Amino acid sequence: MILNRIETGTPCIVRETGKAGVVKQIFFYPTKYEIEFPDGQIGHFHSKDIELEGIQQKQVSLKLPEIPQNGIGKSWTDWIPFRSDSFIEHHFSTTKEIIWEVLTSIDMYNVWFYGIQRALPVKETKRYVHKYSFSKLDLKPGAHFKIRPKTIAPWFSCRIMTIEKENKFGFTFKTTPLSTEYVEFTLKESDYGVWVSCKRASKGIFSILDQLNWQEKSKNLQRLDQIIPKVNFELQEEEISPSQDNSKSSSGGIESLSKEEKVAYLVNKGLDGDMDAVNNYNDKVIRGKTKAMIVKINRGSVERPAMPTISNIGKPPASSGGLESLSKEEKVAYFVNKGLDGDMDAIDNCTDKILRGKAKAMIVKVKRGSLDRPSMPDVNTKTQSNNQKSDNNESDDQKIERLITSGIDGNMDEINSLEDKVLRGKIKAAVIKAKRNVK
Repeated sequence: MILNRIETGTPCIVRETGKAGVVKQIFFYPTKYEIEFPDGQIGHFHSKDIELEGIQQKQVSLKLPEIPQNGIGKSWTDWIPFRSDSFIEHHFSTTKEIIWEVLTSIDMYNVWFYGIQRALPVKETKRYVHKYSFSKLDLKPGAHFKIRPKTIAPWFSCRIMTIEKENKFGFTFKTTPLSTEYVEFTLKESDYGVWVSCKRASKGIFSILDQLNWQEKSKNLQRLDQIIPKVNFELQEEEISPSQDNSKSSSGGIESLSKEEKVAYLVNKGLDGDMDAVNNYNDKVIRGKTKAMIVKINRGSVERPAMPTISNIGKPPASSGGLESLSKEEKVAYFVNKGLDGDMDAIDNCTDKILRGKAKAMIVKVKRGSLDRPSMPDVNTKTQSNNQKSDNNESDDQKIERLITSGIDGNMDEINSLEDKVLRGKIKAAVIKAKRNVK
């Protein structure tokens, strides 16, 4: 109800004092109420100051987006005598694993952390190469590294003070011999990525020097966001191809696993070449963690996890015969023989992208002579014989209509086996046209 269209005489209560009265008159621009109390006093109030009887007034609140524009969060700095404090935060569209790996890669700080020209580890070693390699530095509290600022100043020693995996990382930092800062990064996971906050604090008479160049220091995390690998957490409704449907249905009992087991399962799938299983998984967080772990395994920093045992995974649906009754290896051999005999349409019309790719790769190897031609598997022709029996009782128009429907559903075996080339060409053209109209 519009609050400036209520009837005069409506009972109300003043929120601050609790006194009851009635609306005597309404004024506009802005809306104001003249309230008369039982003792004869008159008061003027705004709509937020009173409660009207029988009218529900919803509390107005400012709703801010969960993720700020460009991921830029709070940013402030403060100095009181002999103490300097500053704070910045930023939201990254990535996973905890990725952001943690970048934050602990001190050799990359010169790219995004203002004031650092170069960073080197500090450790005792006889090998010259290891002396300047962070890969040999054990990241733990007490470990030292040194930085050279972007000035004429010499190298300054820094010390790691706090390290909690994928949670906190803190170290001492200095660019002048007069003041030492403590820098601490904190990670907090969100539904769409990771919040990273950076606190910097220093004490002493020269702590005011750490307030210099604040505009550049406040953009450290923004510069980091430009180089950090991104993970798309937005669920997009895309048209699912038949091969994607097959990959999703083949994952079957994966939903019965824990989050860690799901990640391990998808990591093994991805490392075995089946990235469709990873890309088509609905959970954006698990998808991001999986890709991050695959990157780490390829780099050699993490060992490959064991494949979890899942019941009813990878079992093909019951088939009455034909090509679907074959195993994956037999299907590849079948399509390889088809392709080598000149029937590449049989391969191109296969909806399974992985199967199609393996068949084409094997054909190339067979033609080069690096592989022998596989033997042609025996295909159960039970369904084909049933279809041939029905052919005797159907007209050409009925047969064309039936085969077009079968082709749209992905079953091209009977179409490819037609001896009439003209009829086969017409049916294939009709199938392609029908699929384009559906898209």
